[in-house]
Amino acid sequence: MIKRFIFPMTFLFVIFSMICCNRHNQSSSNDMTLDDIEYVENFPQTFFLNNAVEVNLDSLDILGILDFCIHDSLLILTTRDKAGLWSFVSLPDYHFLGKFLKIGGGPHEFIQSPWVYSESFFKEKESFFVAIYDFERGKLHKMNITESLKENRLNIYTLNDSLPKTLFNFLMIDSVTFLCREINDERTKETRYILDDNNKKETLPVLEKLNRASVRIGEDFNILATITKRNADKKRIVEMPVYLNYINIYSLDGSFEKTVCIGKKLFDINEIQDKSRGDRIYTFSYLSLFPNFFGVVFINEDWETYERARKKYPSILLFDWKGQPLAEIKLNTFIKKFDIDLTNGYLYTFDSKTDLFSKYDIRQILEKL
Repeated sequence: MIKRFIFPMTFLFVIFSMICCNRHNQSSSNDMTLDDIEYVENFPQTFFLNNAVEVNLDSLDILGILDFCIHDSLLILTTRDKAGLWSFVSLPDYHFLGKFLKIGGGPHEFIQSPWVYSESFFKEKESFFVAIYDFERGKLHKMNITESLKENRLNIYTLNDSLPKTLFNFLMIDSVTFLCREINDERTKETRYILDDNNKKETLPVLEKLNRASVRIGEDFNILATITKRNADKKRIVEMPVYLNYINIYSLDGSFEKTVCIGKKLFDINEIQDKSRGDRIYTFSYLSLFPNFFGVVFINEDWETYERARKKYPSILLFDWKGQPLAEIKLNTFIKKFDIDLTNGYLYTFDSKTDLFSKYDIRQILEKL
């Protein structure tokens, strides 16, 4: 890992370096970074996994897995089943616990399935909840997962019915405060802001730095797209871009902010736009958070090759909550998504191109993190 120089140098050079860094972040729309940038070329530990075991859920009659996440001993799956968009399965025995949420026009039904990776899961007292943002209708529902599974009946109510529709990212900070991200009218910028229960919008300094990034009119605004998640205990947010080669970690109060770049140089948004769409790099595909670290799926392949015939096996990059690299996990199969069952010590992966759902025993790896 290459950090800012900390060994003795001339005072003038240090001051000059700091000024250049600050000016770059304050004036450029060609990147989507924060003031503190670290460049990572190597990881302190590298692990190779080739002990995949296919997870076969056919006996559970789950219709078409699209996405998944793990919370404690609970496997939650987004599926194609219109009569039960989310399926719940126990770990490690794969016992089917129930399915909930439907396609329809009812008060707690959806036009299309909400994806489990983008929703906010949390605990209150003795129960486990999820806040589900209705993308098409601009509503926020609060589902009591504990009671739904216990009663085998959907336990849900609408928390807010007047949110903006079609937000690109939506995170619940608390029951009345939300982090939102929406595209501007010109479709050149994606603006982050805090929304309160009175629908009042507020921008924060750390969000304004990221909001400067832009693309040209008529360009693919997905160059700015990210998967965004929040660790409520650490009060830190991670934004993982899809096209860019860096990850942003920050707290809303400004007490922590860092950009972690994979490689020697930040991807330049203008340079990406100058390339044909097929030549643009598909950098990251997934983000998962854990109590003491987080990880991303590193694809690092141009879109045309990836779509036609993938050549590079992806790896999983793990970082602590200060943005320091912990480990790289290299795989010998293709994946797009991952999560970890920390209770039992298994890494689960899913590839949406082949529908292959697998697991790896990583107990020894977890002991070394």
